[in-house]
Amino acid sequence: MAVSLSENELTVLRAFVVDPMASNVAVAGEMGLSAAGVGKIRAKLEKMGVVRGYKADVDMGALGLNAFVILHVKITSEGWRFKGHKGVESLLLSNSNIMGVYRVSGRSVTHVLICAFRSVREVDVFLHAVQAQLSEYVEVVESFVFSGEGMLKNSCRDVLLKVIDEGEEKRMPEPVLFGLIVGDDK
Repeated sequence: MAVSLSENELTVLRAFVVDPMASNVAVAGEMGLSAAGVGKIRAKLEKMGVVRGYKADVDMGALGLNAFVILHVKITSEGWRFKGHKGVESLLLSNSNIMGVYRVSGRSVTHVLICAFRSVREVDVFLHAVQAQLSEYVEVVESFVFSGEGMLKNSCRDVLLKVIDEGEEKRMPEPVLFGLIVGDDK
């Protein structure tokens, strides 16, 4: 559910999306508010659950994570019967190589997983382990393996700034395809 934010709240939120490490003093200087005022707005955004935390933007390649996999998986009938979707999801969430687990709607796929590894060999070991240990509960429908160099964009920053900048009048961003608004006949 979308929340209603004041102009000052949107401005503070934008500042922290651009620079999560910005101090209240720095943001206050840009806005013409007191640091205490920015602190109150920040605390309110956190209490409302709009801001859930501040994260480091870590270069995964610098830590040796250079192989990634997007998996389309389907919970099997045994998985539904014996574990239920929450049971299977807890198995998936417990694996440290899985960075993201997303429920999706579809006949052939129930979940999309995004995983990170140090090498293609680790990917291979992981996929074999999934087949050996989880095949009773999860079927891998399709997998896409790519290198860190193949990851061209991995951030929600741009869409967050677009929604913040548009304010209350437009809650959902218009679908844009290569600079053209979808459905625009021009």
